[in-house]
Order: sequence, then C-alpha cells, then structure tokens
Amino acid sequence: MNEQKLNNITWISIVRPDERELTLLEERFPQIHPLVLEDLHSPTIRPSHVESYDHHLYMVLHFTNFLEGLKKTINYEVDFIVFTDTLITVQYEPIPLIGDAWREYEADKSMRDQYGKTPFHLLSYLIRMFFAFSLKELDQIQQAVDEIEERVFSGRVKELLEDISVLKRNLLDFRRATKPQQLTLESLVNQGVHIAGERVRPLLLDLVGEYRKVWDLLENHKEALDALYDTNYALLTSKINETVRVFTILAFISFIPTAIANMYGMNLIRIPLAERPNAFWEILAIMAALTAVIYLILKWRKLV
Repeated sequence: MNEQKLNNITWISIVRPDERELTLLEERFPQIHPLVLEDLHSPTIRPSHVESYDHHLYMVLHFTNFLEGLKKTINYEVDFIVFTDTLITVQYEPIPLIGDAWREYEADKSMRDQYGKTPFHLLSYLIRMFFAFSLKELDQIQQAVDEIEERVFSGRVKELLEDISVLKRNLLDFRRATKPQQLTLESLVNQGVHIAGERVRPLLLDLVGEYRKVWDLLENHKEALDALYDTNYALLTSKINETVRVFTILAFISFIPTAIANMYGMNLIRIPLAERPNAFWEILAIMAALTAVIYLILKWRKLV
C-alpha cells in the first residue's frame, strides 16, 4: 500500500491487494462498506459500475489492452474508492499507466496543484489518461483496417478472412469492456456532485464526452470491419463457386468420352467398330469430335 499527499487530498494506491493490506484499509477507513471490502479480494466479473454509500463512492472500470500485434487482448480492472478528501485506487495487476501517473504526481508540483484540489480532480485525470490510451489502441485498429482494405482485392481472401476475424474478436472484447462505462460515468456525475459539490460537475461531464470519443471510434471500426468481412467473404464465395463451376464443366465435357471408353473396356462380343483395323483411331476421333461439339455448345451458351 503506497500513499502520497497531494495538496488537499490523499492518494492511496494498492497493487495486488492481500489480506494484510485489506485489514489495514478497513482499520484506517472503517466507513468503507463491508460489501466493498469483500469485492476488493479479487477482480469482479461484473462490468464497469459505480455504487454510492454513506461516506464514499465505489467504482469499477475495465479497460482493454492489445497484445502481440493485435492478436490478443487483455482486460485491466481498476477499482476506485472516493471519499471527500481521499482517493483509493486498487489494481489487481500492475498497470503501467497508473504507475506513471503516480511518479508524475510525485515529481510535478503543477500537476499536484491542478489535480490535487479534490479526489474527483485526480479521478478525472486518471480516467482521461485511460481514455487517451484507448484512443491510441484504436489507432492500431485503424491502421490494421486500412491495411486490410488495401489487401482485400489482392486475391489472398482466405488469409484475409482469418485476419479480419481476429480483429473482429478483439474489437468485440474492447466493446464489451467499454460499453458499460457510459452508464457508469453518467451515474458518476450526479453522485460526485452529491459528495464534492457542483464544482466537479464539469470535470465529470467531460469524462462522458471522452467516453463518447472512444465509443464512436469503436462503432466506426466495427462498421468498417463488418463491411470488409462481407466483401472478403463474397469474394471467397465467388472464387469457390468459380472453381466448382470449372470442375463441373470439365466433368460434363468428359462425360461422353469417358462413357465410350468404359463401354469398350467391357468384355462384350461384337462391340461396334471393335474389329476394324483402325478402330482405336476411329474411336479416338469420335471422342475428340464429341468433346469439341460439347465445348462449342457450352461456348455458344456462354457457359465457358
């Protein structure tokens, strides 16, 4: 458990909370609701949400990070407990963004002056930082979408279908983590004003605006990927249909010659032309002529 004073407020940061730290937290802040203390033992499976208690707010937010060049995603959870003069952040795995903010607060007096007025000023800064990071992550998606758009007519449709499917899955994970934040942040506005007064309303409303920037980009990327997936799937289907069509035509053209060859392979007596000295060449000529006739008919019907 780390702690630093920021002008009028205290920031307490807990990483990977254990039983000892939670006991110390309960002793120092007995007003923390027992349900909140219970939730702090492990990450919650519930989506982002905010709850108001007599002396504090409890908020859970989830954010997504891409790994291995957009091949995988990982979701981070940050829990916030907000009092009138204290902000407690809980991380279940170390989050570099919060670590950077912690060190920046220690070193930069101007930041302490700007965001140390109330816990909600600091909370606003941290959430803005996460949204800025989310926008950078979505820039990677935009680059990947642009690359796929350039490759979609290259002919490698099967490979592209897999790439698009991976991006769609990762974007779905991003949307699942992000969508509940809207109701959470909208609820935070009124509940924050109830604790800290009207002066924090603009700060918290700005967070809703930052959320909408992220969500609008998510929607744009989803629509673009859906369109690219449909286009690529149509091209793949067309390619498969063309292959099937070619094999069907080849099978049809070769049907009669194959049937004739099979007839002459039977052990029958007095097969037509079988006893003629030039039977092989005559039968071969008939087969070639029939093949040519069938091909010309298909050509005339514009089937080949």
